[in-house]
Amino acid sequence: MRADPPKVPYKEMVYLNEVQVKEMLKLLSGEPIQYKTMITLLVYTGLRRGELCGLEWKDIDFDNQMLHVVRTSQYIGKRTMYTKEPKTKSGIRDFSLSTSACQLLRDYQQWQNDQKEKVGDKWIETDRLFTTWEGKPMHPDTITDWFAKFIKRSGLPYVTLHSLRHTNATLMIAEGTDVCTVSRRLGHANTATTLNIYAHALRSKDTEAADKLESALSLVV
Repeated sequence: MRADPPKVPYKEMVYLNEVQVKEMLKLLSGEPIQYKTMITLLVYTGLRRGELCGLEWKDIDFDNQMLHVVRTSQYIGKRTMYTKEPKTKSGIRDFSLSTSACQLLRDYQQWQNDQKEKVGDKWIETDRLFTTWEGKPMHPDTITDWFAKFIKRSGLPYVTLHSLRHTNATLMIAEGTDVCTVSRRLGHANTATTLNIYAHALRSKDTEAADKLESALSLVV
């Protein structure tokens, strides 16, 4: 007789609310610009860590304020970097950037150009946004470790780097963004995935919709 596989215990999603995100962004203003840019971009876009580390400057369209996600980057062990396309076709996507996100990226690009001049011929050109001091692609664990230390000293609730993706999606839903748009920006294979993951936020919007409808109809009576 085949035994049923054990059920995976439900794990409550962890994310920051709007007030906490604003506090975090305020605290980031005093941090090194490279980390400030990475964390802020994760909040604004909901990118996965590998997608963030795989970004190249040609993926940023400043004129149209667009971001192109076409690759993901990870390390095998500590030394071998592996870059590939996102695991699904939906992972390859374009979406709009806010004006403030574009300005932050412009400031960061200028900082990186200044770093190149300081390093001189030791700089290794890869076109990556986020690199080591000599231009090599940054190891994804570097930003994960930095963020863990930042959160510990910030006084904010404990969240992981991946929690920022959940934060982005939850805030979009709270602001009334439709599920199709949320799903597309996150790179989900279909909206069912989004509906399953963010049911908590959608339930809240469902209650809000019911209350708004009751209020509207009561004016007619």
